[in-house]
Amino acid sequence: MRFIARHEGLDIEVEVERHGSSYRVRIGNRSMEADLVDAGGFVRSLRLSDGTQYSLVHHREGNRHGITIGGATIQVDVIDPLAQRRKRREDEIGGGGVVKALMPGRVVRVLVNKGDVIQKGAGLLILEAMKMENEIQAPVDGVVDEIFVSSGDTVEGGAELVHIG
Repeated sequence: MRFIARHEGLDIEVEVERHGSSYRVRIGNRSMEADLVDAGGFVRSLRLSDGTQYSLVHHREGNRHGITIGGATIQVDVIDPLAQRRKRREDEIGGGGVVKALMPGRVVRVLVNKGDVIQKGAGLLILEAMKMENEIQAPVDGVVDEIFVSSGDTVEGGAELVHIG
């Protein structure tokens, strides 16, 4: 999973990938393996591959994460680039239109049928991209006028998926 961590006005690219029972984490140009275990409530135990271990407190409100380690607290806004693109796309569609793939992927499952009446936020299909399954949601209320893909189809970024009228 890729996302942006915003701290004190600085945007930092972060990539997290499951690796067995731990995670491979890339922050900027640094890479490491880490285990993160829930120790109850807001407390987490973080162990790095070099054996270093930390106890931390994690609070979350929406996209804002407060992390306290060793008495120091930092505030980080976690931003999902796909969600940002999806939001821009929703704004472009307005009252209806074509829902397009934000990135290349494979259609795992189509969740709607032509003629279905849907509400904003309803799942349209599942698209696997970067080894992650993403539910593509309706950006507006409307009727599914056309479905341009089927389960198993491979699509490019920008490919038309569904038309909502």
